Amino acid sequence: MGKTMKVKQKIIVSDFDGTLTTSDSMLRIIICRRGLAGLILAMVRILPWLLLMAVRLYSNQRTKERLLHICFGDMDEERFRTFCRSFAKANRGILRDSLMREIMEEKAKGTEVVVVTASPAIWVREFMPDGVTVLGSELDFTGGMMSKRFKGRNCYGMEKVERLCAFMPQLRTDREAFYVTAYGDSRGDREMLSFADDPHWINSKAQ
Repeated sequence: MGKTMKVKQKIIVSDFDGTLTTSDSMLRIIICRRGLAGLILAMVRILPWLLLMAVRLYSNQRTKERLLHICFGDMDEERFRTFCRSFAKANRGILRDSLMREIMEEKAKGTEVVVVTASPAIWVREFMPDGVTVLGSELDFTGGMMSKRFKGRNCYGMEKVERLCAFMPQLRTDREAFYVTAYGDSRGDREMLSFADDPHWINSKAQ
């Protein structure tokens, strides 16, 4: 008698911005708070760091921390959470309906669904249905107000795989027990897509 094949546990992991959405949520939430002129002014203020980041002399994380603090540093955690809920409610139209429907149909069959995003998880969670885990960059509100630094690392590149494996340690100890499907749209998703059994590159410009 041959060995009985073990049924693998299915997991879907997906990026958020440009993958599950048709536009960037961070730019939209800044515009929602500060307006387009406020976004442009904030970008001008961090222009030196944007230029350094472009030539890899300054980190993506530090640049993002500066931008978010300029735009939201006057808000405490409760006020910001309330703002995130309102933002998500008003901007559900950015979700890519076809992919969301496909993923949620798989979830209904028992597949674990995890969104792994470089955007702050605090507002991405507000877009997701109950039962979908969101792993993302975490803002720090030590002292009551939003600080200038994240808690931990920006959830980007290899950090996405690290966060996923921290959430499900069995992915390190028994990788063959899982069948991972992944969706991403940018270079920040490459390691996550490489980790998957079934990677899908999404055209972020498609509607």
